[in-house]
Amino acid sequence: MKLPIKQISILALIIIVLISCSEVQKKKEVVASIKKHEPIKVDVIVPEHGMADPHAWVENDRVYIICGHDKSWDATSSFPMDRWELWSTSDLVNWEFHRNLLPQDTYIGDKPNCWAGDICERDGKYYWFFSNRNIDTGVMVANEITGEYKDLLGKPLLPKGIVPVHPYDPEIFIENDVYTICFGVNTYYMATLAKDMKSLDSEPKEIIIKDKKGNKLKAEDKPTLFKRNDWYYLVYGSRYSMSKNLYGPYEFQGAFLRGGHTSFFDWKGQKYVLQENHDISAFYRGASLKPVDFNEDGTIIIPNDDRMYPEPGRPFEFKNSTMGWKALNGTSAEFKDGKLTGTISAKNAVIRSAPWLYTDTRLCSKVTFKVKNKSAAKEMKFSIYTRDEKEDGFWTVGTKPVNWAKQQWITTPISSNDTEFKTYTIELNQFKEINNRLMQIALEPASDVASGSWEIEEIRVE
Repeated sequence: MKLPIKQISILALIIIVLISCSEVQKKKEVVASIKKHEPIKVDVIVPEHGMADPHAWVENDRVYIICGHDKSWDATSSFPMDRWELWSTSDLVNWEFHRNLLPQDTYIGDKPNCWAGDICERDGKYYWFFSNRNIDTGVMVANEITGEYKDLLGKPLLPKGIVPVHPYDPEIFIENDVYTICFGVNTYYMATLAKDMKSLDSEPKEIIIKDKKGNKLKAEDKPTLFKRNDWYYLVYGSRYSMSKNLYGPYEFQGAFLRGGHTSFFDWKGQKYVLQENHDISAFYRGASLKPVDFNEDGTIIIPNDDRMYPEPGRPFEFKNSTMGWKALNGTSAEFKDGKLTGTISAKNAVIRSAPWLYTDTRLCSKVTFKVKNKSAAKEMKFSIYTRDEKEDGFWTVGTKPVNWAKQQWITTPISSNDTEFKTYTIELNQFKEINNRLMQIALEPASDVASGSWEIEEIRVE
């Protein structure tokens, strides 16, 4: 049956309208999908780089950070940091390096004192407030976010003695064009920055933190601040407090997300925190990215699976590795194609990990090895060095090389002349004494031969 021309035209019009509506709906769904932002979580934003103390500034749909750089993965002193670095990202996943900020371009001079700071903008200029170790605080300035940065004062903005505690680890909080600097350790102080950003407009005021019974509490170093609704949040390490007043008093709330120094920013409707972690070790760190969510009463939600990377144990997977292991004697050690490899030249050849692993032994029970023994060796030996975190001077002593001859070694049989990787396990309870922090591990990959070679695909403390 043939339809009249008029009916065909009407039908065609209806079809066109339906198709158009369908396309509009599809476009709306795509736009909605684009606008919908799933929270992003990244264990280490730049792996194996020694990135510590990240501090964020958001501008033009990019997140910029300035972070300290740990000088060496094989550090033998407490937190030597040789420079600050400036990075940015447009997607929170892929990070671009821009430049170094060097201590010799400030009053610090050529010293590895590049501790934590904070970055901000005011009247078209960018300011990097930095710590000279735990001694004092200075400030650098640039005309663009990516630098070049120059020392604004040539001396400390917050000199030693300005408050009763060490005046370092600055945090800048901005509200209604008032720039407040918060700093200190154990007890924090706040003051208003002058418009020139190189002087104070008010005397530093002590910030009180109390528990729910009204008892005064001490804090750690590196305070960070943000505001949400009517609440001010003061975060330090893995703890936080809240107040309805910027200058407090603050009431202690409890645990924050696990990690080191923090920096907060908002991105596409989601609050995020950057936290330092123990990527290679406690002295050669990385930065983690985590979303931050809240309960109805404003307190912070702590997910059940929250952790400080790389807890609960410590994996050595060698996928990105260029550091973290070295040969002590009797063998070479190099990273190749995602493996740790070596050629043996003497019996009882030893390789060892980075010092200051700082892994909580209470969370671990065994160590597994994926090894390809390309020699006639029939045994492998493993040793650990642990310390008690509560011992006096834990962070400042005990960083000298371990005398492995005085440590207990566990021997395990291995197959010879392998053509593929084999997995071996050593239970940690075989060691007579284990303190609460695993600081370093050592291995004789093929202990009973003086020639041949070996490959390690993975070592996992778990």
